[in-house]
Amino acid sequence: MTSPRWKCLLGFCAWAVLLQARPVSAAEPADQLPDDVAVTYNVRYRDGTSPDWVLDLAVPREASTRPRPAIVVIHGGGWVEGDKSSFSTAKNRPPGNIIDFARLGFVAATINYRMSRTAPFPAAVHDCKCAVRFLRAHKEKYGIDPDRIGVWGNSAGGHLALMLGMTAREPDLEGDGPYLDQSSAVQAVVSDSGPIDLLATHTAGTLRGVVEMFLGGPPEGARLADYQRASPRKWISHNMPPILLIYGEADNQVGVETADRFVIDLGQAGIKDVGYLRLGQVGHCPHSLIRVPSMTTAVNEFFVKRLRPE
Repeated sequence: MTSPRWKCLLGFCAWAVLLQARPVSAAEPADQLPDDVAVTYNVRYRDGTSPDWVLDLAVPREASTRPRPAIVVIHGGGWVEGDKSSFSTAKNRPPGNIIDFARLGFVAATINYRMSRTAPFPAAVHDCKCAVRFLRAHKEKYGIDPDRIGVWGNSAGGHLALMLGMTAREPDLEGDGPYLDQSSAVQAVVSDSGPIDLLATHTAGTLRGVVEMFLGGPPEGARLADYQRASPRKWISHNMPPILLIYGEADNQVGVETADRFVIDLGQAGIKDVGYLRLGQVGHCPHSLIRVPSMTTAVNEFFVKRLRPE
């Protein structure tokens, strides 16, 4: 691999890999959980008729004298498909898997949420917020520090992760789920190629169909406000937690220029704790799908620094 180059946008430096990186294999044998992690599957975070209100939870087996920080993992799939099992099974597990986060000392949960075919925006945002509130409400049971919860997502899950991080003070996006006495705020966010500006993504055309399904139609009339409301770019504020953005220059689904503009907007707003990894000649989801090895190190170090400063 040739030497990396650095690209800076308003003081934010992003490493750009010049060659396509090779995938790396999982660290553990297929279908075998490591001995130091316990995984509980299909925990309901909300009662009701939807089969999607479930999560899988990974916890370190080693006893701890203090509550552990937590990470919520949100799968992608264009808001129309995908499942939490992508990030909770030992076989061929991709980066972002809750097993590996638990091995770092986190309580890690990967969640399902309602798909836009049956429940368009803001249902998925409501569900993600409800899952965070559930974890806080059960902090004693799962040994979670409620003041140290991070979120990671890839593709559509990266969009939802950003929405969690940027709309904690928006009661209209909490939904009608339980545990409303708990906060849905998170303290660190990683987006692996999550859409940032849904109007720009719709205009680009590659994801137009899934964006229209997510928003209930094209950006016309009153629905234009929903496109803006569903875009993380709208919600820039000084209440944001630290975020890490991972995007590929060769992404044909989520244009890297939308991430560029977002980082510029953040800089102009004076937001300081932002990391931007902009990888050259790399496509969609450099961390979880392409598996650029250095991205796992960057993500792990980001969460450890922000959620486990000790």
